[in-house]
Amino acid sequence: MPVQSSDDIDPRLNAVLAATVGPGSLDPDGTIELTVIVDGTIISGSVVSEEAWSRRQKAQISASGEYGAGVAEDAQEARNNPRLEDQVRFIHFLEPVVVSGGNPIRLNATRVDLRNVAAWSIGRLQYGEM
Repeated sequence: MPVQSSDDIDPRLNAVLAATVGPGSLDPDGTIELTVIVDGTIISGSVVSEEAWSRRQKAQISASGEYGAGVAEDAQEARNNPRLEDQVRFIHFLEPVVVSGGNPIRLNATRVDLRNVAAWSIGRLQYGEM
């Protein structure tokens, strides 16, 4: 699936995310339950700020020893690079449920490019009730 330009991001979704989990939100630990569809795959769960997501990701890879430290340093360098600042926008899920082909699976900290979101809804998918 080709990546769309940042102009193709749904402005309503962008506004919801900016207000609840964006860099300027009032609560740095804010969350929102969200369900998105990306290339026919449903992704549903709690969305958090990039900072909260990065903390979770760092905890997940800390068992990887030296590699884990390098990832954290690379992420910090990317955040400090003004050329990369506005290139890509992401939704940061913590432990989302992903449904592809009818089988729900749970993932760890997952990052989704906003430009690839075809549909979205506020709320978590209730897959047990289907």
